[in-house]
Amino acid sequence: MEAPQSSDDVASEDIAMEHPLPTNETVEAYSQAVNWRAIEEHKRRFNQQIKLLAANPENKSLPLDDLAAATGIPLKVVYPEHEHGNVILGELGGETFVLGSFVSERFRFGKTILQSIVPYNFNPAVNHTNLHETDNPKTRMRAMGAELELGLFYEDGSTPTDEAVREYTAIYRNHAHRLGITPTVDREACQYQVEVHVAPGVGYHRVRQSLDSIMQSLVMASQATGLKTAILAAYPIESDFKLTEDPKVYSATDVMQTINHKFPEYEQRLVNVIERYDMLPDSNFVQAFRLQGCHIHLDIAGRSEALGLFTFYTMLRSATAIANAALLKGSPFVNGTCDPEFVCTREFLRSTTVTGRMIGLPLSPHLMSDGLERYAALIHSERANAVTRGLLCEDGLGTDISAMHNPIGRVRPDLGTSKRICTIESTGMPVNISASRQAAALADFEFTHALVENYYRQYGSDLGPMYEDQTLWEIIGPLSIEKYQELQDQSDREGTDMVLETASGRKLSLAEFYEMKRLYMHKHLMDVDLISPRDIDDVYMSLNRMLAPPSGLVAQTIEQYIADPKTRSTGNWGKIMRNAFIEEGGTPGSHNPEAVLKIANRIHDALAARYSS
Repeated sequence: MEAPQSSDDVASEDIAMEHPLPTNETVEAYSQAVNWRAIEEHKRRFNQQIKLLAANPENKSLPLDDLAAATGIPLKVVYPEHEHGNVILGELGGETFVLGSFVSERFRFGKTILQSIVPYNFNPAVNHTNLHETDNPKTRMRAMGAELELGLFYEDGSTPTDEAVREYTAIYRNHAHRLGITPTVDREACQYQVEVHVAPGVGYHRVRQSLDSIMQSLVMASQATGLKTAILAAYPIESDFKLTEDPKVYSATDVMQTINHKFPEYEQRLVNVIERYDMLPDSNFVQAFRLQGCHIHLDIAGRSEALGLFTFYTMLRSATAIANAALLKGSPFVNGTCDPEFVCTREFLRSTTVTGRMIGLPLSPHLMSDGLERYAALIHSERANAVTRGLLCEDGLGTDISAMHNPIGRVRPDLGTSKRICTIESTGMPVNISASRQAAALADFEFTHALVENYYRQYGSDLGPMYEDQTLWEIIGPLSIEKYQELQDQSDREGTDMVLETASGRKLSLAEFYEMKRLYMHKHLMDVDLISPRDIDDVYMSLNRMLAPPSGLVAQTIEQYIADPKTRSTGNWGKIMRNAFIEEGGTPGSHNPEAVLKIANRIHDALAARYSS
């Protein structure tokens, strides 16, 4: 007679069997049917021919037969007509795989079909059994890039014209170029917002140096134009939040308005947020959506679709993601109002749109039984205004919608460089005015990503061994959507004072969690390229100095948090700002644009004091 299973054995089996990831057997079967190298070659030929044909604007149709001849395999599309969005498929070894997709004519902004095709660079045949055969034979630190969103305003609270923002961005680019950092700066949906870039690279010190140079460039652009920066988790001052006149902004507004108005619950949420923050009564869903975030991109080894899904499900849904978001959170202000409950309003604002719903896992068009059908349908039905957003499918309200603004993240198979880079993208972290905090959070994601890839190379998507290693489970074990939401809400209210709960149910302070990670990283990243013990200590000791400084000195004011060498980057940033609002004569929950403007000016002036020298 067999011995009864222990509760731990049963739990381990449940973990291994019940998660929604494609099984190792599913992924391996696909790889056996279609060789990963063959997919790579046909994708390369397809992309090359698309680029050649799209260069001629007179080519306005989709010459599928000619494309098939150049690609070397039969091609087909999911839908017979091309006015709406569609997916182009290759056929090989009895399997189909996505080569590219394009959106509806409504969202092409005058481009031809060929010019609108976005390549799909993930390779569904690359998995844990053959990942070592790709260009990366072992785990190493992956290149990481990031985008930081921030707002612009004048000292008196007035908002800039489009021409003034263009002047500001031009000056920023000049200074960034002189300081040796990437000069890329993009416009956001709002006329008063821009996005600056941290160039892809490896290592905490490189990221920290880049962020310091970004801050210095922003200060220089401000001094030349009179525009001040609002580097907070939400655009803080009273504003109509005027949208730019870019076709892409119109299309995003069109989609968000159309989808949200199908759900009375979300129409009411918009009404509630307008009332809560005293916004203009005719504000639409995009104008209420005043988030400012830090989006992090990390390369996926071998362009493996399965590894992308695994990374999303573990790292981006884990206690690590919650901790890093809490580390950076802080902005109790929206439209000149100090929120009565939250020290960070970003996730509350996100929840006002149906496109901000959480997703358990992005679609895989190849490794999920209904993935291709649902992906194509979202694009074709014009419920997604970009092809990658079709992967972010959510059906919790009874119909598929694109959760393109979900607070977890995205998988990105569409980056159109010659290297055909695929990334995992975290969208759950706010921007923070502290370069130290921002750099430490980004570096921690790099280290954690190395843990994930190392694990995947050994076990694929089997979570059983991870569950057996309880410390690893606490670091990257997936939280339920309900627990993820609960912890996000707690950190919105408490900031860095929150009590973190891991996938095992253990509760820790943020400082305790990062110390646990430091010790674990030392043991388990010894053989990973480009990581030294000192690199690990630099990140996690820096985090603990910010969260629990040995001196006991903790920032209490805005100026101390930003510019005081003894206390900068310490303290609870959201609560520091709420206390400043009270000191300026405001009452949390009240609309007091004068007090919020004073605080926004103080934040910028402290930044200028630190970086002007």
